[in-house]
Amino acid sequence: MMTTDKQRVKELLIATKYGVSAAECPMIVQVAEARALAIIEELIRDGEDIHSLAGDGTPEHLVLYSIGPIDESI
Repeated sequence: MMTTDKQRVKELLIATKYGVSAAECPMIVQVAEARALAIIEELIRDGEDIHSLAGDGTPEHLVLYSIGPIDESI
């Protein structure tokens, strides 16, 4: 069975406790940055427990996302 882009992004968001940005998705799960952002927005609409971490003015593709709380201790 082939893994879909949505499944790969969702599994990555579950696996990271420090958050991951859409800009990192092409390297980690081979999903284009714009597609990853669209999938994250779709997961939010689906009701997933998406958390995000960003400073003021952080570009959207560099915001850190995670399913579940992000560990900010580092």
